Amino acid sequence: MSFIKSFWKFVRNLQSFVGTFLFFIVMMVVLCLVLGNLFFSSDDKKFKQENSALVINFKGTIVEQEEFSSDPYEQILSGGNSSNTRLRDVTRAIELAAQDDNISTLVLNFSRFGGAYPSKLHYIGSKLEKFKESGKKVISYGSLYDQSAYLLASFSDEIYMHPQGTALLYGYGGYQNYYFDFLEKIKAEVQVFRVGKYKSAMEPFMRRDMSDEAREESLILYGDLWDAYIAQISKQRSIDENVLREGINNADQLLAGVEGDLGQLALQNSLIDGLKTRAEWVAYMQELVGVGENDDSINQIDFISYLSSKNGIPDFDKNKNIIAVIYAVGTIMDGDMPQGTVGGETLSRQLRQARLDDDVKAVVLRVDTPGGSSFASEIIRQEVLLLKKAGKPVIASFASVAASGGYWISANADEIWASPTTITGSIGIFGAIPNIQGTLAAIGITIDGVGTTPLVTAGINMPLPPKVKNIIQSNIENGYDRFLKLVAEGRNMTVEQVNEIAQGRVWSGAKAFEIGLVDHLGNIDQAIEAAAARADLTNYKVTHWEDEMPFKMQIIAKLIDSDGSLSAFIRAHKNKPEQVLIRQITRKLSLFSKMNDPHHSYVLCVDCMADFNPKY
Repeated sequence: MSFIKSFWKFVRNLQSFVGTFLFFIVMMVVLCLVLGNLFFSSDDKKFKQENSALVINFKGTIVEQEEFSSDPYEQILSGGNSSNTRLRDVTRAIELAAQDDNISTLVLNFSRFGGAYPSKLHYIGSKLEKFKESGKKVISYGSLYDQSAYLLASFSDEIYMHPQGTALLYGYGGYQNYYFDFLEKIKAEVQVFRVGKYKSAMEPFMRRDMSDEAREESLILYGDLWDAYIAQISKQRSIDENVLREGINNADQLLAGVEGDLGQLALQNSLIDGLKTRAEWVAYMQELVGVGENDDSINQIDFISYLSSKNGIPDFDKNKNIIAVIYAVGTIMDGDMPQGTVGGETLSRQLRQARLDDDVKAVVLRVDTPGGSSFASEIIRQEVLLLKKAGKPVIASFASVAASGGYWISANADEIWASPTTITGSIGIFGAIPNIQGTLAAIGITIDGVGTTPLVTAGINMPLPPKVKNIIQSNIENGYDRFLKLVAEGRNMTVEQVNEIAQGRVWSGAKAFEIGLVDHLGNIDQAIEAAAARADLTNYKVTHWEDEMPFKMQIIAKLIDSDGSLSAFIRAHKNKPEQVLIRQITRKLSLFSKMNDPHHSYVLCVDCMADFNPKY
């Protein structure tokens, strides 16, 4: 009997070994396929033909960082990593193409474009301007130019549109839902604690409409952004600004004059250079760059494949003078967080690693966040101070949004750079805790209990005890005072001067420069140059300091739904009309899932967390 047991144990062990071995073989095969795709792609052969067109096919929104989940199943459902376009990929492709003799033309494709904040659009536009200095053409073609797409298209030498297409400009602005009556109906409330008359973060839960202060602030901010937009279009298309504004404001009358033909309206207003059907566009491009693999295609390569071929060779640069670009992208939350959210522990660790790395001589903190947890923000700020103490310059480079907590973590940087259209400021603080006692009572659930002190709470199931409310409000006021003091210290201002421009108010980068909240107006390239100057470096290497994507995520990104069709399918099935309102409410209320500060204290600009289109 013991022999039989030993035999079956041997068989099970053998089976386990064989299974593990086969799994190992399969994974090795998959790895070889992935590496072969990365390093030996045939895309290199395609673009080395002379006179090729490089196509910048924008997907989704333009972002600073790829966002990925630590959950592989969520990653699959999001369509791998293909749903958005990374800013530095676009700009790098444009820079490489300008020096590439095989690339003669740059084509901008907006068919899957989801928009972007103004600062990113203007930055890409500056790269397109430099590209044109090489003597090469930039051409745009599309059937729909929304506001974001048109700003980029305006940098083209030629803009073409389908005869039944649209290119309407409508201005900047935004509307939001207010939930006070809704919360009353479900017998719930949001208990709010705040400082700063412009800190309107929780207004949608406290009011039925926009406050006068929020309205004043928004009109000024949107006005600054719109002025920059108009000025750029006027410059690129050689249209007088007044004529451009008049055309936009009277679009309905002008459209009636061309019998409702939007294509003719765009042509008449000089927004485009011509109307071409898809077949006419292909024929035109074939004359410029030649025929592609098929008779109905052009000689082209997309920019992701182009970058893949350029980046396929390992980096052998042994330069030990490194400028580390470290990203603060997304809502600031306490703890370790995946890329796309600023984890207080995660970003602090990255800054600490840069401080302890002897090769890193300076840090550029790339900030694109509306803020969040004040506790997490302070942990990050302390690491910035330690970097400076270690003799390593820290330059803050503001991207689209650097508000509230985004400003908190940057205030003590050696220099702050911002785009004129950056959204920044919002120096204020608030706390918010829901109370759903009434909601529970309405469905037959009551709450009761005891506590050994007046400070014991029932979480969100009952109103906070008065003493707890007093404690939170005192902490919020103390947090605001600390915010003012650290900004005053970092900006060489008095607390009174900071308080005058704080109060939770949001500013454009241009206005922030005027009032002293930023040191220079410029993009990330100039911020890197400033870091090099402060570190006294003439020969240096720039590295983008990010956590490695988990290997299984890389496999999924390469092998599953690489064209984004799965994510597109999911998005399409989320857009049933009856689900829209519920989804909007859920998204607004989901804000509370990002509020994990241990002291319920937040430096967050909720108004800055806007949809990319049509608001921006």
